[in-house]
Amino acid sequence: MVVAIAAVGATVISVPWKWLTSLENRAIDFRSQLRVATGAKPEPVSVIAGVADSSFKVTEHPTRPEDGREALAAMTPEWQWNRKVFAEAVRRLREAGARAIVFDFIFAAESAGDAEFARVIAEPGAPVVLAFQVQLSPADGTAQNLDPCEALRAVVGDRVGFTNVYPDHEDGMLRAMTPAMTRVEFLGAAPRAGDPLLPSLALATARALRPGVEFAGDTGFIDWTRAVETRPIEDLFYADRWKILQKDGFFRDRVVWVGMLSELHFKDYFATPMGRMPGVEVHANALETLLGRGPDRPASHAATVAWVWILALSGVFVAWASLRVSVQLTIVVAGAIGWGALAYGCFLWANYMLPFVAPVGAWLVAGGGGAGVRFIMEQRERLRLRGVLGRYVSEEVAQIIADQPEEFSQSLRGTRRPVTVLFADLRGFTSWVEQAEPEAFVAQLNEYFGAAVDCVLAEGGTLQKYIGDALLAVWGDTRSAGAAVDTARAVDAALAMQAAVIRLNASWAGRADRTPMAIGIGLHHGVAMVGNVGHAQRMEFTVLGDVVNVAARLESANRQLGTTVLVSETIQELIRDTHRCVPLGRFGLKGRREAVGLFVPLGPQTAAAPAWFAEAEAALAAWTRGDFAVAASAYEELVRWPTPLAEFFQAQAARALAYAASPPPDWNGEDRFDSK
Repeated sequence: MVVAIAAVGATVISVPWKWLTSLENRAIDFRSQLRVATGAKPEPVSVIAGVADSSFKVTEHPTRPEDGREALAAMTPEWQWNRKVFAEAVRRLREAGARAIVFDFIFAAESAGDAEFARVIAEPGAPVVLAFQVQLSPADGTAQNLDPCEALRAVVGDRVGFTNVYPDHEDGMLRAMTPAMTRVEFLGAAPRAGDPLLPSLALATARALRPGVEFAGDTGFIDWTRAVETRPIEDLFYADRWKILQKDGFFRDRVVWVGMLSELHFKDYFATPMGRMPGVEVHANALETLLGRGPDRPASHAATVAWVWILALSGVFVAWASLRVSVQLTIVVAGAIGWGALAYGCFLWANYMLPFVAPVGAWLVAGGGGAGVRFIMEQRERLRLRGVLGRYVSEEVAQIIADQPEEFSQSLRGTRRPVTVLFADLRGFTSWVEQAEPEAFVAQLNEYFGAAVDCVLAEGGTLQKYIGDALLAVWGDTRSAGAAVDTARAVDAALAMQAAVIRLNASWAGRADRTPMAIGIGLHHGVAMVGNVGHAQRMEFTVLGDVVNVAARLESANRQLGTTVLVSETIQELIRDTHRCVPLGRFGLKGRREAVGLFVPLGPQTAAAPAWFAEAEAALAAWTRGDFAVAASAYEELVRWPTPLAEFFQAQAARALAYAASPPPDWNGEDRFDSK
């Protein structure tokens, strides 16, 4: 199944779907953006002196130098300008130390100022590069150059380059550059041997900077640089601005591009990975690419398909390994991140665009699909195992065995854990068994166990075992939310069991086949041994230790105290902030040397304290200090209140009266039980 998923995924992803190409282009864009954002790209050699919106709003200026007056006057609100503006710009840029001056304008038609512009271009100094455009004629299938006018073409010689650029058809984003093309390539035909190559504006500029050096002619992605610094062209002619530019050396040793920055007047803007960008800045980035490491080489379709199948097979291998689903998914995610890091490294240091989306997609389909298959298989196996185990052990233990096999395996060998133990037993069970009809007895006992166990499970406890009519439940043996939370949930379960028995008795009233039930519950918290004990052919997962014995003794103490639920002082300390408990005093339990403080839980602290609560605490205080007469009077008063502890208060009043008549020697506030 895993192999089939990987094969189908790799086959589908190997097709260059439009959406897949779009995602890959976005991944390529992100690499360029990340490189620029992290400052890994050096400072560009290009700057721009552009014709901006402000260049069409030049007005009289008192600080205008005399030699700039004519140029500023020629910068009219309408295009075209007198080319004396550009002649003066060349003079000033050469004076400022520019390495080269590139005009991203098509000076095709003759215009005023051509003679002066041509004369300045021919003067010694930084070389001037002009632009032409290849115009296509779909009617007759020809391509013609729209060259600079004859006067300008004669003085620049071969320092001309085409300005045609080609955004991607899919999303209109401009990413690629071609340093040189034959004329037939502009028509979409394959180049022929011997056809002359026409240089791009960037390539013509690069050749002007480095005469005799040939540049790679392969098409590739523009190696985008940081934003090219830009100034409006009028700054060359205002005295104050020009003085600052000269002082800062803004144009010194820079390639200065003179082009169109006003989108309103020229519409020469393109969508690029770096955002919307004027065409002149695009050409400047193309030059930076040629002067740097060259265009970023894209991966061929064949290479992409090869990587897709390699990563798909790698994903199958990971899925085939005997690993847990969580580990497998971690490897899949780490592999995808690692491939992304490798792709960025190849771009950063090898100038190669390693494909990302398709190979990672194949890896995720194979590895993730394998993890999904394994997850489904594991879930089916867990359900089967829990179904089998549920016949022999509690559902909670079966779930832990199935879901956390390693942790449970450790528990089976034995471990110590802080747990809260609940021990519940029925009153008068022996006589009931002797008198009841077997069928009715079993049915009623099952009703009771169903209600009691539901209370345990609802509070997240583990049903450890049934012991005749008794049941043992534990919190913290297989999973724990913390001692305080575990204990609070155990107390809530005990109170719910007490209420459930009252409801059952009410529903059984008047039925001859049902006998009223009374229950005793004891709770204690402590460290227990948790493990698997028994015979090799019949093992039992259980808890052992003094904490279990104390819980059983507390359950038994309910008979002598006339209570239903008793908790130890350890429990009371843990639930002090969440539950209100009535203190009964300290009692010595059978088989224990030290007395235990006993409490009866009433409910959550959020509920109001009963009116008799303070009197119960006062009665206990008198009892503890040995003032038995006062204690007897207080307990007799409490008997008159409608409380759930009326039986205990009555018995305690009788004990206090007996002690008042014959005080026990060496009284320390503790009483003892002589039986379990």
